[in-house]
Amino acid sequence: MGLKLAQCAAAVLPLLALAALAAPTSAKLVVRVSESGNATVSLVVTCEGAGSFSTYLPRFERWSYTVAGGELLGVEPHPSSYYFYDNVTFAYRAEGGSLSINFTYRFPFAALYSEGRGWFMSPLVGLSPPAGIEVLVEIRNLDTVIAVTVNGAVVTYVREGKELRIPIPAATVASSGGLRVTVDFRPERVKEEVFTEEAGNVSVRLRAPSFYRGLARTIARVVEKALPRLREVFGYRPVSLEFKLFLPSMMDLRALGYVLGEDINAGNEGPVYLNLALVRFKEGYFETTIVHELVHKALGALGVPASAELRWFHEGVAQYASLEICGKIGINVSDLRADLEAAARPYREGLRKPGFVSRWSPAGDEGSYYAASYYIVSSLCGRYGGLDYLKRVAEEIQRRGGVRTNSELVEALSAAAGTDLAPQFRAWGFELADEVIRVPVPRWLAAAAALALLAATAVSLAVILRRQRQPRCPYCYAVVPRGAAYCPYCGHPLISAASSSSWL
Repeated sequence: MGLKLAQCAAAVLPLLALAALAAPTSAKLVVRVSESGNATVSLVVTCEGAGSFSTYLPRFERWSYTVAGGELLGVEPHPSSYYFYDNVTFAYRAEGGSLSINFTYRFPFAALYSEGRGWFMSPLVGLSPPAGIEVLVEIRNLDTVIAVTVNGAVVTYVREGKELRIPIPAATVASSGGLRVTVDFRPERVKEEVFTEEAGNVSVRLRAPSFYRGLARTIARVVEKALPRLREVFGYRPVSLEFKLFLPSMMDLRALGYVLGEDINAGNEGPVYLNLALVRFKEGYFETTIVHELVHKALGALGVPASAELRWFHEGVAQYASLEICGKIGINVSDLRADLEAAARPYREGLRKPGFVSRWSPAGDEGSYYAASYYIVSSLCGRYGGLDYLKRVAEEIQRRGGVRTNSELVEALSAAAGTDLAPQFRAWGFELADEVIRVPVPRWLAAAAALALLAATAVSLAVILRRQRQPRCPYCYAVVPRGAAYCPYCGHPLISAASSSSWL
């Protein structure tokens, strides 16, 4: 945190009333990006008179400041809605003219590189009361600029060599709760290598710029911890795994990773693609994305195709299993789980049926598809045994040689649950085949039934054998007293007692 925070924080409260007297007149954000993509940041806020202002500063990076032309009277940090940033208020007084405060800090992974492309995203920018902010971005190996955006909207800029100047008017600052500047560009030169790491008995390969060697090690460690769980649940046993990095498109960070459906359907040999922006996300996102994509591969190996009809099952299982597995290997997934549960709430409360996921469309609301898919899978797992239930589902799918339709899948889900789930899926809005879904008896239940039948047969046989020692009338089959000449029930003459043992 700031170097003088402890001394100043106590003084800020009575001085915040100065906010009505003056406001910042301008600000300048300078981000200088090295060839490795790491950067240093300088934010200079210029003020006059006496007053206060608030701005965003990093929560987990150490920042410092210097003051020229006046004095800083107080500092008060406030938690913001942005995980990596605090909203910090400063009270100040200029001495005769204007005062400037220069904040500096490190900014790792400011620019990201992959396959001949570069992507820069600034730290969070904000100022209250608002003033115009000039953003200067210097990228050491900048070649061709593709686009510059402010909060996703393409803006004009001025280029001077390796520097880009982007003016942001006060009205834009005022209308936003926080600004991000992005630059899509072509770099001059970025050397890539193929890194190979061992994750238990599995070889993990990553092609990436040379300064991402540590990232290859991180991926391998996640794979090494997660694979035993994936093997236990899905029987997934890869010999090697290949990973590739991709960059986000401007401000679009929604696609965190993917595997190509055609790779799954053609033999499951394709790479796992990871969004490089994940290195700037909170703990848990990078790890769960890796496991999420490996679950897709595991389902493909079982014989679940990456089709539009079964995509809900792929995504629902991948989301549920990645959270459960990552939680078991010591990764904090509490926020991710809370977000998914919040998204699934309309389905849990019966406000909407989730069956629309069986008609997954690229034109639909992907967020709703993912939330509904997670709800279905998490509901079934919560009812029938969590990861153990998924293990039984995987065994049933493998026993069947795979599934191709929702009707076949529901049969497998029903067999693993030991009950017919077709009514539940129809209640959710799924359209299943008209024929009655047969629920195969689980092997453990079949074995128990066989033992019970064997016991009952043994008892019946014992009774029969016991009764065979008693004489019976050959006409009405009633048990008669030994030595009787006539049957006391039908009156028919009986054979001699000497030969009664041959009676049936």
